[in-house]
Amino acid sequence: MNDIADDAHQAEENNRESALNLVRKQKEIKFTGFCMNCNNQLTDGRFCPGGECREDFELAQRIGRIKGK
Repeated sequence: MNDIADDAHQAEENNRESALNLVRKQKEIKFTGFCMNCNNQLTDGRFCPGGECREDFELAQRIGRIKGK
């Protein structure tokens, strides 16, 4: 018979496995020479230095997934 701790542990394992499966399904973003968010030309990386473009891009991706796109 399961108690509340066993149920919580199983839920945690299921949530972790679901999150890992989502990460595994994501395609790697290839280097194009341009920022994936604002299209500025880059010499290295996929986003502008500083992190704002990466955060904006990831937010747009999450919103797209929520909307089913």
